[in-house]
Amino acid sequence: MNEQHIPNQAGREVAIVTPEHVQLRFQTAGLGSRAAAHLIDTGLLLLVNITVFILFGIVVFGNGEDIFLESESYAIAIIMIALFLFNFGYFFVWEYFRAGQTPGKKWMKIRVIQENGQSLTFLSAVIRNLFRIIDSLPTGYLLGSIVSFFHPRDKRIGDLVAGTIVVVEEGAARTRFRGRWGRQVERWKAEAPPVLLEERQKRAITREDWNLLATFVDRLPSLSEGKRIELAMQIVRRICTRIDWPDGQAAEAHPVGFVLRLHEQLKHEWMIGR
Repeated sequence: MNEQHIPNQAGREVAIVTPEHVQLRFQTAGLGSRAAAHLIDTGLLLLVNITVFILFGIVVFGNGEDIFLESESYAIAIIMIALFLFNFGYFFVWEYFRAGQTPGKKWMKIRVIQENGQSLTFLSAVIRNLFRIIDSLPTGYLLGSIVSFFHPRDKRIGDLVAGTIVVVEEGAARTRFRGRWGRQVERWKAEAPPVLLEERQKRAITREDWNLLATFVDRLPSLSEGKRIELAMQIVRRICTRIDWPDGQAAEAHPVGFVLRLHEQLKHEWMIGR
């Protein structure tokens, strides 16, 4: 896995070359957007905690009896354990099962991925979130913030150990130009041959293939015309070989449109976050 670091006026950018020799560019999420996302998540956690304590207080204190009865002491212990597990597991569950996005990260349009450009694995999600304990030292994520501020790819300690990186979603930039961009996308798709995959062809697509397709489509707005065609051609050749596509020449004649049609065909089964 090769990496290049490219200066960018809007933020730091990292280029990752996959084992298939496809270059993917990501803009790393800076300390500001990550802090904002964390504040949103912390606010949600605080809201849930307060709600649970209020409801529990109404049930326990509202009955006018001694709250230190043995049964109620057990109830308090269970509530405390449940809240601990909820607060500890919140980030892991969201990041692993929602492809690297907590509600706060989704709001800020940032996402955690692996350094090779692929989605988080179970192990990487566990490791980066276990190290939140160290990043939060001595208080308020001070240590993690300092490390992230000085790291060239905006990584905190948990990211360094887990081999992860937090990136900005290019879809956020694309939304600002939805009308013009949408028309261009439709033109590319109209130029490409129809794509109707059989079940055996869909089964031949791997998670890695889907990640490649989804990442390319998401980052189309940031690619130059030459790089767009070059990467699309590599993906077309890879996928056509994988699914034994009968008309590879027609696909290569309009590679960007063909990739867009492939993505459209597969997104319902491979949609990130499912």
